[in-house]
Amino acid sequence: MAIICLSQCNKERTGNIFIEIFTLIIGDPNVLYFSYVVPRLSFTCFRPTLVTVSCKLPTFWPADPELWFAQVDAQFRVTSQATKFEYVIATLDPQYAAEVRDLILKPPDADPYDRLKEELIKRTTASEQRRLQLPINAEDLGDRTPSQLLRHTQQLLGGKAASFNQSFLRQLFLQRLPPNVCMVLASTKDDEDLESLASLADKVVEVASRAVNAVQTTELSTEVEQLRSDIATLKKLVTSLSDLRHPRSFRRRTPSPAPPDRPTTLCWYHAQFAEKATKCTKPCSWSQGNVQANR
Repeated sequence: MAIICLSQCNKERTGNIFIEIFTLIIGDPNVLYFSYVVPRLSFTCFRPTLVTVSCKLPTFWPADPELWFAQVDAQFRVTSQATKFEYVIATLDPQYAAEVRDLILKPPDADPYDRLKEELIKRTTASEQRRLQLPINAEDLGDRTPSQLLRHTQQLLGGKAASFNQSFLRQLFLQRLPPNVCMVLASTKDDEDLESLASLADKVVEVASRAVNAVQTTELSTEVEQLRSDIATLKKLVTSLSDLRHPRSFRRRTPSPAPPDRPTTLCWYHAQFAEKATKCTKPCSWSQGNVQANR
């Protein structure tokens, strides 16, 4: 912001000569009082007249407040902390002004602009990170590699990935990984870049997966052998139960069929009257012996 001070001193007539003195001052001027003496001419300059040229600041950018303040500082041509403080708070939208409400209502006595700049960067960055954290927290590793998860996370951040707090992003990334992988990565340096960290995590997951597969194969073989043993035991049990129900030493005898009765052929007379029959026709099995047996 440039403040141009145009000062026109009192005109004093010396003979027919009028002299005007103009002073251009960059910054916030105080009331000037000085004497300018030249040989045979003396002029005294009193209060200057201030003409202010306003400076339009860019719209506040919460995604990267540090960059925004760098642009603002490049436009300022004043050194007054109070003036810069007033320009910044006049530019802020209500939602961002609310983040530094305490400083606006009660400006700091010392270095108000520097304090405002520091707090606005800190508070809006934290608020923005909390908002971006929500979609990231909804992501799980699933069947992806850690590198794929990191790239997907950066895609969710979009253009804000570069300005996002890398330490905070590292923390969110590690929270999405399995505990055994995090234990290995815990020994890495804090300043390790995320791409290298994700590449190392890929190797840890690969080794862990091979170990799990080997254990699962061994367990499967053991289960198959156990199943075979159980089947053999069941077969023996079924055989034993069958022997108890039908012992080999005991066989049920099938009753022999009764010999067929001899056919009895009687004549009509003996069939009707038996021993009282007075006649007999052949063939006839009636005899005196049968008569005695019947008696």
